[in-house]
Amino acid sequence: MRTEAMIVALSAGTVLGQLSFVEATESLGLGDLAGPHCCFVDLNNDGRPDAVIGRNRVFLNVAEAHRLEAGATAAWPRGFGFVEVEESGLPVFRRGDIAVFADLDNDGNKDCVWTRHLDVNADDYEPPTEGPTRTAWLRGNGDGTFGTPVGAWEVIDAATEAPTAAVAVGDVNRDGALDLYLGNWYAKYGGGLEGIRNQLLLAEGALFHDASARFANREAVFDETADGAARPTYGVMIADLLRAHPDDGEADLPELLDLNYGRRWNRLWEFATPNPGSELRDRAPALGIDGDPIRHGRHPEWLKERAKTDARFDREDEKPFRANGNTFDAAIGDIDNDGDFDLFLAEITHAWAGESSDRSRFLLQQQEVIDEAEPWVTRTVFTSPPELSVDRAPSDPTIRGWNQGDIFCELADFDLDGRLDLLLCSSDYPDNQRLRIYRQQADGSFSDITSWIGIDHVGGGQPSLADIDGDGDLDIMVGQSFNRLRRDQREGRQPRVRVYLNQAVERSLGNAMVLRLVGDETQHVSRDALGAIVRVTAVIGAERVTQSRQIVGIGGHQGKQMDFVAHFGLGDASRAERVEIEWPSRERMVTVLENVEAGSRLISLSEHPSPVDD
Repeated sequence: MRTEAMIVALSAGTVLGQLSFVEATESLGLGDLAGPHCCFVDLNNDGRPDAVIGRNRVFLNVAEAHRLEAGATAAWPRGFGFVEVEESGLPVFRRGDIAVFADLDNDGNKDCVWTRHLDVNADDYEPPTEGPTRTAWLRGNGDGTFGTPVGAWEVIDAATEAPTAAVAVGDVNRDGALDLYLGNWYAKYGGGLEGIRNQLLLAEGALFHDASARFANREAVFDETADGAARPTYGVMIADLLRAHPDDGEADLPELLDLNYGRRWNRLWEFATPNPGSELRDRAPALGIDGDPIRHGRHPEWLKERAKTDARFDREDEKPFRANGNTFDAAIGDIDNDGDFDLFLAEITHAWAGESSDRSRFLLQQQEVIDEAEPWVTRTVFTSPPELSVDRAPSDPTIRGWNQGDIFCELADFDLDGRLDLLLCSSDYPDNQRLRIYRQQADGSFSDITSWIGIDHVGGGQPSLADIDGDGDLDIMVGQSFNRLRRDQREGRQPRVRVYLNQAVERSLGNAMVLRLVGDETQHVSRDALGAIVRVTAVIGAERVTQSRQIVGIGGHQGKQMDFVAHFGLGDASRAERVEIEWPSRERMVTVLENVEAGSRLISLSEHPSPVDD
């Protein structure tokens, strides 16, 4: 269906140059805040991304004109800053809790989903004594406070009492209501290898019901040969990876991505038919998403030699079911601008684990010919081209103590050239684990440019991206962790949240388009429009390029959350020839705009769309 769009235009810039960021945490009113967790989200509906830090501290993004009435006491040299909401109503944080923010009830205000990490089988488990004792949600009031009255919550009875380690939000059954996908941890950490089954909770009004019976492994018990039962999960996503447009005009349902720990295989759950009541089947092995092809599980020879004189290094080789990744996070984007969606997977690995322990890597979606005699018959696979490697393992084989603690990742066009770049956050080990930016080059490879762009952030925690100053480029807020750092590395400093302002527009690197979408629940599209796919066509450097973005919003490791916008770098183009928005609905609904100026826009789904001919 085609719809008209409401447009509010802003500004943009021009030519190419060197990417740069400015650390502006203190001047924006966010100095001296601890914690590895943070996110951007517009909580008061003014179009300006606000900040939530440490799960429960809310800071509103306020313009200079409102500085004094917001309680600020010093001038803001950048014309805006963040002011804390004194009583947000959010619960007291317990280790392992997750908070994410989305409009669950379609009233125009972001609500909070608060998951509890209830490790009920642990020998030293103590249940929560205050706040919600179970996973719950709190209604947003549209002013940075939550609960009606403030602080009140609604327990999600369908959520299992489990060590929930990740949460994703999206409209799984395309009915206009946002659903939850909860990723759970080991049944008993240290007491076995079995996980607790992940949960799909579908929304019905203000309630949720457990739809986990639709998973094909629902009756499986732990068996290391097939590893068919639940696996410990550190990240989950709701996203459209396998796009298709069937002739009947009915849109695809999204897939559910499990990012699994313990060198276990990842899963990608796909509905067997477009009916959301059908069975969910694991497509990851067939697609190459479950793990890389090296599965022998052998530890390196030097480790075995060392074990002969030091029993601490005496380890048996891993069995196949434990010979792949410690996958923490994923990012989804069209890396090569070919119209389909690719992946980046963030993994933790160590020198001692050997080559079968997966490395962080790009996975490009491609069509593979099944039989050369029938080249038109293909199947979808994800491959990891070696020329796209961002692996940091030392080339000197005598260096045997390295780690790659890659815990968070995201794809974004930081330099506005029309090509996606990579943000990779690493932490928890003492050997130079930090936030890194890899810029995509003209040949499609990725180069680490962090040292040259004004970012020096050891122990990269949870990142969040948003255009917080309204200039068109994406800024970074990131947490920090000093876990496992040596005493001398910690001395004199504490882990702090940092904000890095992107200077791409100020340096005239290029133009940008930032699209914020508003769905319509009466047409079965959630107001947050999570799951929408946006394609923008523009002439960049004399070449017609179509870029594709997907508004995932919430998903990945723990509760990773980005501002709910589709962002595009336009390079030297001052306008887009075409903007196409495929709304997340059961029946295909598409908004098409032509000849659109660069800048920031709000696009809302109209009340009376008409069908589009396939």
